[in-house]
Amino acid sequence: MTNRWTQLHFLPALLLACALLPSPPARADEDDTRYLLDQAGRIGRQRDGGAGALAPHPGGLVLTIEGRAYRVNPTLQDLEPALYVAINRGQWGEARALADSYRRLAGHKPHLVLLADGLAARAEGDYGRAIGLLEDARDDAPGDARTQMELARAYAEDGQDRESRALFEQAIGNSLPPDTRQLLQSYVDAVDRRGDWQGSIAVGRGRNDNINQANGFEQCSMYFLTLCLARLKLPDPIASSFTSYDLVLSRRIALAGHHNLLLRPVSYGTFYQETAPEGRAIEDYSQQTHVLYAGYQYADARQKFSLLPFMELYARDGHTHYQAPGLQAEWSRELTPGLRLTAQASLKRYAYKEQDSRYFSDYTQKAAGLGIAWMPTASTSLQAGIDFTRRKYPMPTESGKDLAVRAGVFHAFGQSGAFVNLLALYRISRNDERDFFLGVRRRDEQQLYIATLGSTRLSVWGVHPELRFKHVVNHSNSIFYGYSQNEISLQLRKNF
Repeated sequence: MTNRWTQLHFLPALLLACALLPSPPARADEDDTRYLLDQAGRIGRQRDGGAGALAPHPGGLVLTIEGRAYRVNPTLQDLEPALYVAINRGQWGEARALADSYRRLAGHKPHLVLLADGLAARAEGDYGRAIGLLEDARDDAPGDARTQMELARAYAEDGQDRESRALFEQAIGNSLPPDTRQLLQSYVDAVDRRGDWQGSIAVGRGRNDNINQANGFEQCSMYFLTLCLARLKLPDPIASSFTSYDLVLSRRIALAGHHNLLLRPVSYGTFYQETAPEGRAIEDYSQQTHVLYAGYQYADARQKFSLLPFMELYARDGHTHYQAPGLQAEWSRELTPGLRLTAQASLKRYAYKEQDSRYFSDYTQKAAGLGIAWMPTASTSLQAGIDFTRRKYPMPTESGKDLAVRAGVFHAFGQSGAFVNLLALYRISRNDERDFFLGVRRRDEQQLYIATLGSTRLSVWGVHPELRFKHVVNHSNSIFYGYSQNEISLQLRKNF
């Protein structure tokens, strides 16, 4: 009788004490936000979209077309059409050599030489020099539709959408064949689409075997001789089916040149069917996260930088748990075609709301990370990164640091439409000082794995299925925070 009484009255006090502790440092909502943004960024990048050697020849130059060599005499009549052929076929070595001979002749067209040199520079990725040469070609021959079109394309590839659109429309206004006008209009439409809302939306059903991140730990906490007077019993894992959704949107509003306004709303949530027994610190583990990023972006052909103030709102147990205003800086650079380096830094202030403000301390979080992404083929992308996070609470026993490494791979299987997206993360978290209640200086090691399988071939009205597996295991030197969790869900997703 005494043993049962002490067990029932000790547990509520223990749960209240646990509720007074800060939330675990390894926050699942932040991992999900990064996963969704990385996925949306990959989809956006996918949307955006053989030269022979030229050798001296007695009496002229040689232009190679489909394996056959054609002699080009050093005259205006031969060099000018040959130069256009080399440009149209993307044979830049030959185009440069032909342009070098062409510019020496009296009566040559300067804009054609500038056009060839500018397009060759663009093919090498030197957009600054390419645009400068193409602008000179445009100024030399303002009415030349080909020069206008190529300069407009270079503007578009370099992220200067306003300038690109204006020049495409100017070129369309010329007297052109219908097929050419249709081609130019397709470029205008492509530029306009880059300024439209892009993103993805998904809804799904699934099951999670541990929605409360519990471990069911139990031991005798007080003995009298061999009699257990009080037992420590932590909650058991609660399994539940759920309904989930996620929505990621992005819109780039071109201002001038490489400068843009970037809007990026993110929202996702999980609604569990099961709840915890009445009287627990948390009864309804359903949760929603909403983040709105809005700020400045610089974008050119090789580099992007954004500075985004944001507001994050996280709700659980039927009410707002916290609000977190912050500032995020992002930078990426294409080192080579298919190889991209990224960096990110953020500052966020967590402010707990409603009844949670009585149990949780507001705190500041600073984070920084580096990443690299590589696309060895058009259907495969690999990524890896390292992130450091600093959490600063009023009390040093609650403050701590996180160090995380992550790796992922995406692969599409040819024409089948099937794809796989894998993510693995390992995080070490450590508090600054020993906590008297826990009896230790808390240290956690967390592993997170997400695998998504899907097929666009099975899409209906643009909606395709995705099967998602998620596994989390958190090892902690405190009995209150160790747990493992498995989740499986079937989602229907539409990218746009």
